[in-house]
Amino acid sequence: MESNLPSTSGEENRRATSKLKRVRIAGFRSLKRVELALGPVTILIGPNGAGKSNLLGALTMVRMLAFDSLQYFVSRRGGAKFLMHYGPHQTRIIELGLEFETNKGQELAYEARLDFSADNSLQFVEERAGFRHQKDQSWRWHSMGTGHRESRLKERAETERSERGTTARTALWLLRQLNFYHFHDTSINSPLRTFSDPEADTFLRSDGDNLASFLLALRDSSDENRRASWKRIQGLVHRVAPFVRELQPVSGRDGVRLDWVDDRGELFGPSHLSDGTLRAIALLTALGQPSDLLPGLTCIDEPELGLHPAALAVLCGLIQSVATRRQVIVSTQSPAVLDAFLPRDIVVAERKDGATELRRLDEEALASWLEDYSLSELYDKNILGGRP
Repeated sequence: MESNLPSTSGEENRRATSKLKRVRIAGFRSLKRVELALGPVTILIGPNGAGKSNLLGALTMVRMLAFDSLQYFVSRRGGAKFLMHYGPHQTRIIELGLEFETNKGQELAYEARLDFSADNSLQFVEERAGFRHQKDQSWRWHSMGTGHRESRLKERAETERSERGTTARTALWLLRQLNFYHFHDTSINSPLRTFSDPEADTFLRSDGDNLASFLLALRDSSDENRRASWKRIQGLVHRVAPFVRELQPVSGRDGVRLDWVDDRGELFGPSHLSDGTLRAIALLTALGQPSDLLPGLTCIDEPELGLHPAALAVLCGLIQSVATRRQVIVSTQSPAVLDAFLPRDIVVAERKDGATELRRLDEEALASWLEDYSLSELYDKNILGGRP
């Protein structure tokens, strides 16, 4: 099988070095008003209901609107009234703001204000993209109007092509580079266990429903980097699950199935993989895929689910590696994850008076504690906060 995975253009390679510097969200679920500066890797930790997943959800909404799918996102989550902070009677507007820094030191921003509509949907009361060449300069904004139900970024970007503009085009590309991998569903009929569409091998989808097809495309690609990525993923899987000698995706009449060979040479199907092992394979694929296919920002919710501590250590090491090239946000409830990262990478989420508060750890303030204790021990002692 010849892969149809695309090669990334030089322009996209240059844009891939852009970083999301800051995100501002207001009025979205428990996020009454939060602002967070992002580095290469951000580890969110806190109790259930603190709002960690809501931050990832807001970023997912931004990605969806960049693909003209805002209303689909809203409907899948029960309607706009369940997205507004304490409902539309208390919150009428959801505000989104993202600031990026390009590889040339320029800054680009996207802002949207979304209002509640009578049909339980959202509509734009403001949408704009802006840029500035230096931090001390004023932003130059390009408005996309008001009253629309789906983003006008794509429309504006197409107009810019004839005008040789780049602001909306770059903003659209950057927002589409935000991705959220969610592999929690490992039931018998989950997308991870069922047949994959053989044509869906261009990129790994957020829910992993094309995992087998994507891996098959990597294995059979004529591109050396794709095949190298396949071998790397195989090695990582074997480290996490030594009984899996080899992944063996196979194409058949019903699609592509993720078969595998055990340490005794016997062939099995995806139904014979434990939930934790299957989820680990999907996570290792997401983080071990070729660099040119990695999203600009990868969001992962609770990667520790079902993983042995040794496997979790491998995964954390891979996250650190990816963070040297792309940004990663991880939401976790596992103190063990903290020990793989630096204090400046850790953001504690807590809920006060019904609203999420985000606080990045102060390395200097913790210096004396860290002489005797690890971050996980300090979290267990409630020194860092973020406990139930």
